[in-house]
Amino acid sequence: MKTFSLERQINMKKSVLINVSYIVEVEGENNEALNKLLDKITHSISENVTINSDVQLKWEGTSSVELDEKNVNCGRCSNCGGWVTDREKPNYIEGLCDGATHDGKLLCDECLPSDHRWAFSLWY
Repeated sequence: MKTFSLERQINMKKSVLINVSYIVEVEGENNEALNKLLDKITHSISENVTINSDVQLKWEGTSSVELDEKNVNCGRCSNCGGWVTDREKPNYIEGLCDGATHDGKLLCDECLPSDHRWAFSLWY
């Protein structure tokens, strides 16, 4: 069993990774314009943020994925139209709204029946 001095316990800090997802709707097929836009967005959100003297959010990284329903596990909720990933299929997208196919329809966690294992109501 390890023991720590009181001084060591007081100075211990926890690190927490906070993920935030944004969806950007872009018109057209111009990949160069899309890349410039993504670079601009990344630059805008990649700054460290000071909440108060004890808390600073340190930017760690940014990633993006094109939401292509034919090639990626994603689609629009059949009920509300929000973007969703099917958690019951392989390669779900972390950071996209959880959902599942129910009665042949892709539904987000808020539109799934309340007794479904991926329904939002079961998480709280």
